[in-house]
Amino acid sequence: MSKIIDGLSNADYHAHPAISKSGLDKIAKSPAHYKAAREAKHEGSDALVFGSAFHDYILLPDTFQTAYTVLPPDFNGRTKEGKAMLEGIRQSGQTVLKAEWLTDIEGMAAAIAAHPKASALLQGGKAEQSIFWTDEDSGIDCRCRPDYLHPGGIIVDLKSTTDSSPEEFARSVAKYRYHVQDAFYSEGYYQATGQWPRGFAFIAVEKTAPYAVACYSLDDDAKAYGRELFQRDLETLLEAEKSQEWTAYSQEIETLSLPAWAYR
Repeated sequence: MSKIIDGLSNADYHAHPAISKSGLDKIAKSPAHYKAAREAKHEGSDALVFGSAFHDYILLPDTFQTAYTVLPPDFNGRTKEGKAMLEGIRQSGQTVLKAEWLTDIEGMAAAIAAHPKASALLQGGKAEQSIFWTDEDSGIDCRCRPDYLHPGGIIVDLKSTTDSSPEEFARSVAKYRYHVQDAFYSEGYYQATGQWPRGFAFIAVEKTAPYAVACYSLDDDAKAYGRELFQRDLETLLEAEKSQEWTAYSQEIETLSLPAWAYR
């Protein structure tokens, strides 16, 4: 049954067995990579912690206040006092943030607030709602968690990046399969509401000063290709689940060519 759930915790959402966009990325690499990721216990990297804190600061400020402890600027984790502080924070269940990270997050937030389109996209709607549905073709349970649902029917996604210029963010879209995210989330929205979203907007924010902000939507070709890819990924997953063959790459000896740049 397709549905939108408001207030589901991030932990409960990620514990759900339905496949998400990050799972699609793994299955696109190979069934073996998907299975390994599904069974692994993950520890957050600095980049993941920063990204989560940035999202919470912007979208869930109450959560940010209770979920994180910011270290003092002169913190030294190698001293006895520093080690004790870290252990105390971990025991409390909070996540550690470096002081310089908070400085950057505050700068990013101010830049979003000053950008007319970005700030408008984050007004009047709801953050971090969870969407669940069953794909009609494959029968696979799916899930997504849009950063923000604007009341105008626009799905909004926050992206922290090193370069939010059109050329570089287009490369990020291709590399990280944001076009798949667009198509997959739009499908979930349709399944849950009976209507297609009016749009899907990315707010790209640079992680260092001047914290440049840009807003983007993908063209129809990119959206269509994203849909083609997520449907292919679901079919790959379905075949792997039926056969219980979680292979990685080819099982044969393949002929390999050098990339073009190697000859230069």
